[in-house]
Amino acid sequence: MSEGAGQKATTYARQIWIDSVDAKSVSIDEEITLMDWGNAIVKEIKKDLNGRVLELTGVLHLEGSVKTTKLKLTWLPETSELVSLSLVEFGYLITKKKVDEGEDFLDVLNENTKKETAALGDSNMRNLQRGDILQLERKGYFRCDAPFVRPSKPIGEQISKP
Repeated sequence: MSEGAGQKATTYARQIWIDSVDAKSVSIDEEITLMDWGNAIVKEIKKDLNGRVLELTGVLHLEGSVKTTKLKLTWLPETSELVSLSLVEFGYLITKKKVDEGEDFLDVLNENTKKETAALGDSNMRNLQRGDILQLERKGYFRCDAPFVRPSKPIGEQISKP
């Protein structure tokens, strides 16, 4: 762990959440690495009628080597302690590097600069304070705009890219 990166408690559970993009990329009998845990072998993939992955079933293979797996996946335990998040990202205000002389600023104004995504975070995020900056692995760096209050009040519109 790097200096100043902080510490986190890790909760393990029989059922876990992984990103849907990751779930799509997994094959039956493939060995994957669950970051900060170890390896697992996927034994079954359940999909809906549209081919969307609904569930993966697997077994832990902790003696497996992280070096031999293609997929290294982040995950969250299935627990009531997860925190609801609203990840807010802002894009560029204009659609080109430089506004030319005489060009109307409104013609190059980007109308879609804000993107909001619902997400879940681990229970350690309950300790975030306003202004804290953290890295969500494989998502980017975010700033906490308001601390966790209660499960029914998500850290919504409260985590934004610095």
